[in-house]
Amino acid sequence: MKPAFARQNAWLLGLCQFCYMAATATGISFSGLVGARLAPWPALATVPYLLITASTALATLVVPRLIARLGYRKVFALGAVIGLLGGMTCVAALFAQSFALFCLAAPLQGFYQATSLYYRYAAAESAPDAHKGSAMAWVLSGGILAAFAGPLLGGYAVDRIPGVLYAGSFIGMALMALLALLPLALTRLPAPPPVVAAAERPRWRDVLAAPPAMGGILACAGGYALMMFMMVASPLAIAGCGFTPVHAASVIQWHMLGMFAPSLITGRLIARFGAPRIAVAGGLLNLVACVMALAGLTLNHFHLSLLLVGLGWNLMYMGGSTLIAQSPPAARARLQSANELFTFCLVALAAGLAGWVYQALGWYAVARIALGLTLGLGVAALWLTRRPWAGIARREAA
Repeated sequence: MKPAFARQNAWLLGLCQFCYMAATATGISFSGLVGARLAPWPALATVPYLLITASTALATLVVPRLIARLGYRKVFALGAVIGLLGGMTCVAALFAQSFALFCLAAPLQGFYQATSLYYRYAAAESAPDAHKGSAMAWVLSGGILAAFAGPLLGGYAVDRIPGVLYAGSFIGMALMALLALLPLALTRLPAPPPVVAAAERPRWRDVLAAPPAMGGILACAGGYALMMFMMVASPLAIAGCGFTPVHAASVIQWHMLGMFAPSLITGRLIARFGAPRIAVAGGLLNLVACVMALAGLTLNHFHLSLLLVGLGWNLMYMGGSTLIAQSPPAARARLQSANELFTFCLVALAAGLAGWVYQALGWYAVARIALGLTLGLGVAALWLTRRPWAGIARREAA
């Protein structure tokens, strides 16, 4: 594909990412609050968000098959339409005051999230190998504006529907999913990687034994799980320290900015220093974030630790994703699917444990566990520093 089309696709998919992240910000900000209002027991308040994450993990088993059969653009459009239905189902649940219906919307939102995970891979398929990291970085940069616009839109619309609190916010979520169809219609996306006959596929043992495969998956999944673990627990800890919901929203807003703002330069950093070193740098930032979280309970400590976790997530996620995107074509589709499945299984586990760990053991326990996870991810560094894809490349050439 021509470089001009590759740049155009990256920009347009970045706009799709903005719409998705703006919609997601509403879910992050208000799903727990709505759950607390509708659930029969307070302990079930976070179940809708857990269902979204679990549904995303399950949908990653289906989305690659749909992409192989229908192509990127049709599947992305399907995801946006289902996201629209998910937002409107949330609105219906609020009007009906039905917790069950609100939970029913979660798989719809999860499917939308699963399709959006492949925006960056579609952009990478458009670009030559040397620029795959930059293309994916531009897609993720769509989250920069969403970090501010999403919470502002959701907060502004909270009470805009008289008598039905939060309904306006979820209408905004639905509209953002609908808006994603506009830039998507202008994309010229390439065909997905060809389906490889079973006899020609490399064995899973060979694929995962390649250092970049395991390193890329560990960087994506470990960095995402660490980020989710601290992000879910932090609003509870902020409230527990006597700060207001406005303060908690501010911390999350700066955290999301940290997640996406580096995307403006991450691609160039990967091109210059290589994906393995950038992923390791993200791990070091996460280490500093955990130390900062253990240093105190002031609002500045929360702001800085969550900002650093966001920065670390970006570098680890982009570094790991670039390694996966640079994999040999015969292994690429399977690796992408395995990466997303493993990542969101870990994310669902982290989201489920975060609230319980905080309630049972406190914020410092959350930070200590995160610190241990970060140190454990040092294993990824050992894989990432080895020669990329050498074994599989030789077998393909043979």
